[in-house]
Amino acid sequence: MKIIVGLGNVGQQYANNRHNAGFLALDILSDKLNCSFSLKSDLHAYLAAAFFGGQKIYLVKPTTMMNDSGIAVKAVMSYFKAEIKDLIVIVDDIDRDYGQIRIKKSGLSGGHNGLKSIESAIKSDKYIRIRIGTGRPAHQAQAVIKHVLGDFTAEQMELVRPRLQDAGSAALDLVSGAAFNQVTNKYNN
Repeated sequence: MKIIVGLGNVGQQYANNRHNAGFLALDILSDKLNCSFSLKSDLHAYLAAAFFGGQKIYLVKPTTMMNDSGIAVKAVMSYFKAEIKDLIVIVDDIDRDYGQIRIKKSGLSGGHNGLKSIESAIKSDKYIRIRIGTGRPAHQAQAVIKHVLGDFTAEQMELVRPRLQDAGSAALDLVSGAAFNQVTNKYNN
């Protein structure tokens, strides 16, 4: 079993925000796997289930809002009795340019509040994260908040859409047992 979490904020006003790259990647992945999301209130998430590579996988979109993503991740992991090695998180990354992807086995949150929340809730940073570049504005705090909560422009989405697809494909490669270094060599840029 694997749990693939996409981070984002729930609500139509956030649907095309840069901060919702994880949700957007899972929407593409759920279409590819022909599964649909349903609300699981007790788990604080929308869940979709599928089989791939001989394994059951759960796609998870937390309903807790970005900064409290750990609440949903911990609830889902507890419910399915998942181990940290079963967790893959897809997330936006303002420290990467549009059209870049980075896959890591573990590491610091890099200031990302969704990742901080997960690490606080599950008491570990030893899970796979797939980061999708969404560019960085000027280094002022207000500019960063406005940037991540802003929508992708058409030009930015043209650069990011293939990476959203790649993020889901990379997760599926990992689920099917591909060696981590093969997956990073294929998708990291």
